[in-house]
Formats: sequence, C-alpha cells, structure tokens
Amino acid sequence: MWYDNVSLNTDYNYISSRIRLARNFDNALFPGKLSDTEAKKLIDNTIGELSNISTDLGIHTNADILDRISEIERMSMYDRKVLNLTLAKKKTPTGIILNDNEDISIVINGDDHIRLQTLSVGISLYELLEKANRIDDYINEHFEYAFNEKYGYLTTYPTNIGTGMRAAIVLHLPASTQSKGFSKLISSVGRFGVAIKGLHGEGRENHGALFEISNPKTLGISEREILDTVIKVANQLNANERKLRESLIIEKRLEKQDEAYKSFGVLKYARKLSLKDSLSFLSSLMAGSADGLIELTTSSKLYSMMIGAQSSNLLKMAGRPLSEDEIDEIRAKYIRDNIGELL
Repeated sequence: MWYDNVSLNTDYNYISSRIRLARNFDNALFPGKLSDTEAKKLIDNTIGELSNISTDLGIHTNADILDRISEIERMSMYDRKVLNLTLAKKKTPTGIILNDNEDISIVINGDDHIRLQTLSVGISLYELLEKANRIDDYINEHFEYAFNEKYGYLTTYPTNIGTGMRAAIVLHLPASTQSKGFSKLISSVGRFGVAIKGLHGEGRENHGALFEISNPKTLGISEREILDTVIKVANQLNANERKLRESLIIEKRLEKQDEAYKSFGVLKYARKLSLKDSLSFLSSLMAGSADGLIELTTSSKLYSMMIGAQSSNLLKMAGRPLSEDEIDEIRAKYIRDNIGELL
C-alpha cells in the first residue's frame, strides 16, 4: 500500500500528502436530495461510464458499493485513509472506485456526486494535483460538472464551493508537541489560512504526534495559492521540529536514545497494548530511528504499523468480534510480529 514506505529523518518529518476534489453533476440533485432508487441509478451509471478508466488512464481499479462492504471493512478503510468517518458510517447508497495501491479513490454519491482523492508518502502536493486533475478531466469528459462562473464548482457544503479542493500534509512532530509554545504556534497559523489538527487527539493528548495541515477555505483563492500556503506552513512546522530535535540530540542524546530503546523493548515483548500506548511508543521509535539514535530492520514500516494497529484493522484481520482485552492482545502480537529487529 502507499503508506508502507514512509521515510523520515531529522530534517524531513513529512508523513503524507493528500489532494481531495469535490464535484457534482450538472443534471442531478445533490446526493442528500436523491432517493435510494435515484442514488443507485446514478452510481450504476457513473461506474458504467467510467468502466474503462483502468485502460484509458493506466491505473488498475476496482468498483464496489459501500453497502455491500461490512462495517468493519468500511471502518478499516477509514483508518487506511480511503474514507472519512462520515462516509465509513454512511447508510445510503454510495459507490467507490479504488486502485490497488489505495492512493487513488473515487467515491460516488457521498457528500457530493464525486469525491476524488490522491495520496502519497512525503510532501508532493503538486504532483498529486496533477494526477488528480488528469482523472478529474477524464470524469468531466463523461459528465458535465455543476460550475458557476462566479462561485466555481458547486458543492453540497458551502465550505467546499470554489476550487472544491482540499490539500493536506501530515507531519510527525514529537518534539514540537512537547514544547511550551506549541499550542500558541498552532493557534497562530490560522492567520495564514490553514487549519491544523491532531490525527489521534488534540495537543499533548494527540497520541502519535501526527498533525494534519490543510486549507479550510476553497472560495476566492486559486489552487496554486492553496498549495503554496499549505506547503509554506508545513515547511515552517518542519523547520521548527528540526531545530528542536537537533537541540535535543545535542543536549539529551542519551535520554532520547534511551526512550527509543525502551519503546522498542515494550513493542517487541508486550503481551497487551492499548492503541494509545502503541501510537505513543511507535512515535518515539519513529523519532529515534529518524534521528539515528536506534537502527531497525523495519524503520520504513513504523507508520504503516500505526495504521495496522487500529482496532478496525485488527478486527478485520481476526475475522470475528473481539473484546477490548482481546483487541489489546492481538494488537501486541501484530506489533511483535512486525516490529523487526535491531541492527
């Protein structure tokens, strides 16, 4: 999968990038106004019209209906970043076209008729937008979009009107999270026109120290301006993290190295692990590995393990209902089996 090869170092703390486009068809009611029968017809027609996308664009895809997918699998798709939580829990007819690597997805009749998403490791918004635009143009050849000269693309939610584009970068910021001025820094970046949120909680309680930077505004601003702004703020946060980590390595090298080795020891030998502890120890190990304080055979798989350790993925792997204690036990085994060895 796309997330299996995240590579970090002291200077480079970018986990992933995402481009998401919202589009609606000009000749159809918004999804929320469609009956189930109308929605199913729209989905079937869209999947039929786009049936040659694999051949025409050279990306191998499969189409499915979310109603036919189990709730555990849909929640797993949420944890794998394919769906947002609203779509994962949606009960009304919704279709999806997904490629093998899960870095390209087209959700049909979700919040909007089309939700097109491209993903990649690292920082690569411009490349992702180019890929998304190519697919977007292909869809637009088959369907006329709802577009207004003044307001841009017309979407279900007013917050998406305009470019209909959301750009996001996820960073690993363990040192920043622990610094005194981080909360103030998070609050201050709003003036640049971006939003920052923790992926697994807020502030110091954001277990895993992963933060997403994205644009809340899509109207009255160009796609290039959005990307430039998100990248600028992400680079500033990365530079701040780099400075803090460099200082810590100089001033507290043995302490930080000890943290990394202890985290490895817990993850390697624990018999029960909560999600909170798993994310925290994996984050510590990611930082230690990136800073050259500990060497592992599986350094590039640590972020992938954060995804694999999510309860939905463990339930999917088990193939049966599990109690909380059983989930914690299976999580520990999953991590033991995948953590690798010290070099």
